[in-house]
Amino acid sequence: MNILSNFLIHESATMEDAIALIQKNNSRCVIVKGISGKVVGVFSEGDVLRAILSGVDIHTPLRGLFKPSFQYMQTRDLFTARKILTTGITLIPVVTEDFELQSVITLQDVFTNDKP
Repeated sequence: MNILSNFLIHESATMEDAIALIQKNNSRCVIVKGISGKVVGVFSEGDVLRAILSGVDIHTPLRGLFKPSFQYMQTRDLFTARKILTTGITLIPVVTEDFELQSVITLQDVFTNDKP
C-alpha cells in the first residue's frame, strides 16, 4: 500500500471518510485532491469541529468544507519543515509545481530525527 494513501482523500469523499482517514494517519488532517488528482487543500480536525457545530451532516462531501489555502513545500526539507510544524501545523504536503502530491512531512518525521 502506498503510504500517501493514508493522507490523501478526494474532494468528493464524505466528511465521515475524512474523519476515518484522520484517525488512521494520526496527523490530525488529510490532504484533499481534486478531480484532476492535484492537491487542492487540507481538511483538519478543526474543520470537522467547525462543520459539525454549523450543522453539517457527516455524510456531506468535502467539497466546500476544506481549506483551499494551506502550507506546502516543493522539496522534502526537514529543517524548514520543523520551523513550519512548530506553528501548530501537523502535516505538510510536498508537491510538484503542478500540485501533484510527491510526499508528506509529519510531526513524527521531523521530531524523531536528530538531524533534520
